[in-house]
Amino acid sequence: MTQTTQTVTPARSSGLASNPAEWAAHRRAVVYSVHRLFPGVDAEQAATEGLGELCRQIVVHGAVDRPAVAWCEAAVAAAARLRAA
Repeated sequence: MTQTTQTVTPARSSGLASNPAEWAAHRRAVVYSVHRLFPGVDAEQAATEGLGELCRQIVVHGAVDRPAVAWCEAAVAAAARLRAA
């Protein structure tokens, strides 16, 4: 009797895949979150700055456990800076 071994990789619900459509979906969520928390601030600009910060974190520290969450947090921080400016 032979046994086969399967490797199961768990799905990552909060990760950002290489599929641009998934990045776009996350961007809409990030923009919406910023807009709700900081009305009047350019949510698109904050999302862009947040994505830049996420990329810097990945370059400096390597993989990020929850990139969508890190992106949103960085975008909210960017929105706070934009409001203060």
